[in-house]
Amino acid sequence: LSMVRYGASGKVIFLMVWNILLDTLIGGIPVLGDIFDLKYKANRRNFELFRDYLNEGKHQGSAWRWMLLLFIALIALVCLLIIGLWVMVDLFWELLRYLLL
Repeated sequence: LSMVRYGASGKVIFLMVWNILLDTLIGGIPVLGDIFDLKYKANRRNFELFRDYLNEGKHQGSAWRWMLLLFIALIALVCLLIIGLWVMVDLFWELLRYLLL
């Protein structure tokens, strides 16, 4: 929230959220996540992004295109998860029907 209070651009905010998301997703994988966490420090990267934005004016601009792409990707992922759940439930019912007959 500090970055919004200081008036950070949409691009900086997107990059910071991306760093946190990447660290969370890959960092949560056993063993691989531990190795990844040794080198990839989201907080340090976010601090450097914010410092560069304040001191040097880097990372100006909007991130609406990237946000739209991320939103579409998330919707596609949710759809795939729903389809996968539907298929699993259908297979389970078929197996249950086979076992009971």
